[in-house]
Amino acid sequence: MKSDYERKNFTWMFWMVAGIFLMTTYVLLVFMGSSAGRSMKLCLAVLGAAEAVFVVALYFISKRAVDNAYSAVEHSADMMNELLRNSGEKEGMLERPDIKEGSVGILYDSFEKLVYMFSESRQRERLEKEYLKDVMSDISHQLKTPLASMSVFIDLLLNDKIDSPEERKKILSEAGNQVNRMEWMVLSMLKLARIEAGSVQFEKRDTEVSSVLDEVRGAISYLTNSRNQKLIINCPEGTIVQTDPEWMTEAIINIVKNASDYSKAEGDESASSNIEIDVEKNSVFTRIYIRDHGIGMSEETMTHIFDRFYRESNEVNPNSVGIGLSLSKSIVEGLGGKISVDSTLGEGSCFKIQI
Repeated sequence: MKSDYERKNFTWMFWMVAGIFLMTTYVLLVFMGSSAGRSMKLCLAVLGAAEAVFVVALYFISKRAVDNAYSAVEHSADMMNELLRNSGEKEGMLERPDIKEGSVGILYDSFEKLVYMFSESRQRERLEKEYLKDVMSDISHQLKTPLASMSVFIDLLLNDKIDSPEERKKILSEAGNQVNRMEWMVLSMLKLARIEAGSVQFEKRDTEVSSVLDEVRGAISYLTNSRNQKLIINCPEGTIVQTDPEWMTEAIINIVKNASDYSKAEGDESASSNIEIDVEKNSVFTRIYIRDHGIGMSEETMTHIFDRFYRESNEVNPNSVGIGLSLSKSIVEGLGGKISVDSTLGEGSCFKIQI
């Protein structure tokens, strides 16, 4: 974006002042030459010509300096327009002019910082909108199946197509499962979205790991008892970590639920039903190992196990949503920790949380 307004004003002001100066000088030279000799008149004429040349040279030098200064300002305007046209993409920026010193350089540097801050803000806003769009799309997609099942169940019951009380009770039980599945999915997705959007403020404090694991045992006991499974916890007394106990408890519960889903119950001679939680403490970090002795995972499954809505098999737990491990990963990383998994097909899996 270029404007000649300031340049024209500079040219007009310069030549007005220069004209006054040259006219005054000319009058003085004429007055002095009227009483001077021939050699002096020649010197005065050369002096007058030199002054005219000097004024012209001064004009071009000054005009170049003024052009450079206004070009920097115009380039700043071009940057902002380019920024707006490209919706905050840094690739749309123009090249930076070679301005190193002076007030214009300071102005340009400050403006450039402002432009890049605005660019990053626009970029962040765009990514957040894309993330929200993906989340809503995922929720919509995952709700289709349970909603379709609920619609079928309601239709069967309203039209008295089920005569057997046992079948009617079975359908109502399955409808309840689908409602619980939708509730769990929506609540978990809201938690996950809040964590990944940075709107959750974790309250980290000194926490005894054994107290967190006791909460996990209490919360998961109904599931392990119904499946004749055992949860074995080995945690040294007095193991303290800096974490948010409520969120860490939820992260571990989700992992233990997954271990329970993919473990075998007692009575199956081919594998142990135990789920083991071991805590390792040293001067650098604390690790929590959560092991099961179930069906294990393939290499491909391990690369996707923390992806949102990923499920290895619908046969193991058809009501699984596939979001628990993704939520656990977001919680652990949000608390500044790391989570990983090792697994062998037919032998079981081991999730590791490092704090």
